[in-house]
Order: sequence, then C-alpha cells, then structure tokens
Amino acid sequence: MTRQVETAVAYLVSSNRPKPAALSSVCTSANLNNGVQVSSTQTRLQGEILKFIRQRHYECGERLFSEREFAAKFSTTRASVREAITTLETLRVVERRKQSGIFLRDLNAETSIEALVLETNAGILPTVQQVEDASQVRRILEIEAAKKAAVICKKSDLEEISNVLRDSENRLLAGESIIREDELFHKKIVGSSQNILLLRVVNWFYEFSKLRREHYFSDLERSKISHSEHLKIFEALQRGDPAKTSELMDEHLSHTYRLWDAILRKRDC
Repeated sequence: MTRQVETAVAYLVSSNRPKPAALSSVCTSANLNNGVQVSSTQTRLQGEILKFIRQRHYECGERLFSEREFAAKFSTTRASVREAITTLETLRVVERRKQSGIFLRDLNAETSIEALVLETNAGILPTVQQVEDASQVRRILEIEAAKKAAVICKKSDLEEISNVLRDSENRLLAGESIIREDELFHKKIVGSSQNILLLRVVNWFYEFSKLRREHYFSDLERSKISHSEHLKIFEALQRGDPAKTSELMDEHLSHTYRLWDAILRKRDC
C-alpha cells in the first residue's frame, strides 16, 4: 500500500465535513450489508457465474456465455440470468456490448471489492495476495479510525463499546467464541470516528473474511487474546489518547495478520 493511499485515508478520516447524527447505529446487525437487499437465489446465481468464470480461466476482454447459454448451464430462466448479469455489470465484473455479447472486465484492476464477497460466499478461496491486500486496507482504515475516535467519540459510543466488551467477557466465561462481539467491537470504534464511508468499507472486510474469522475464533485461546487486546484499546479510547489508541490497534491487527499469513502460506505450499 503506497504512502499516498495512507495519506489520502488519513485525510478522509480527519475530514471536518458535517457528520450524520447517531452514526454508530450503522454498526447494528440490521445494517451490516450496506443496505443492499438481494435474494439468496440471486446471490447464489451471481456466485455460480463468478465461479464458472474463474474455473474456465477466462481472460480480460474475452467473450462469455450468452444469457441463453448461462440459463441452460445453471438450469434457470433468462430473466434470472439477466438480473444476475446486471448485478455483475454494476460490480464491474462484466460489461455488455451492444450486439456483441457479454465480456469479462479486468478482475484485478476494475472490479468492485464487493465481487470478492460474492466469490468467497460461492466457495472460491481468496489468494494469499488478496488476503494480504484486504488486511492492509483494514489496518490503514481501522488505525486511522481509532485515532479519530479517541478524539471525538461520545459518551454513548463508549457505553456501547463497553457493553460489547461485557458480552465478550460473558461468552468467554461460558467457553464460547466471541466472533460476533469482535466484529461489533471493531465496527463500533470505526462508527465512533463519525465517518460512514470508512464504516462501509470495513463492513465489506468482515463480509469478505467471514469464513476465515469463523476458523480463527474457533480456538478459544485466540478469543481470549483478542478480548484482552480489546480491553487495552478501550482503556486508551476512554482516556482520549489518540496516539496510544492507534498504536494498540496497530499491534492488535498486526498480530492477527501474522497468524493468517502463516496459515495461508502453509495452505498454498
């Protein structure tokens, strides 16, 4: 990740533009999908088309199946395929060319990051590079958001984060995973930075990493370590110490990244 990107993100987080009221409410479970409502059937079909594209090793600019051919391939209607293709076109995975057909776009340079969520939900394992890139983006965003939150978070934000930590403690005492509480903790902090765009990008990361996080938090010791690090971050946040809050967030996310880096490189050996 370039220094220019880090600088741009820092500027975005520190922007003094007007903030919407009660932004932290965006962190609730009703808003975890960025407000997009898609039927499970359509989501599954979009994922199957993406998987088919990957398995056939299509190249950028190559012509894909027609709507009729996709409908026959997946035993569905042309109307359903048309709707799925429209979504993939919106995500910049494909493009329709008048009187020519459906063509693949550059999946690395042009495609929306939301397409990665569709791929993982369809069972397409992310590459080591994709995980590294996503982790870098997450670190940059959450570290800067934590720094900003330490300056401007409200009493109500701190109370909500405290409640999440209490729920985490109860789950650990019961010998249960804190996967949901971990997600809420991080989203509440990002929400406390009062920047809705950052929160939407972070929402994407948690959707993209859902399966990996389930594996990570299946180990109770990892849940305990995460919780202890969360407590330290929260203490710095309560004190209104932006430098310490961002430092602790960096250490916390670096620890998680190193673990996943080792797991994924072992998988790809």
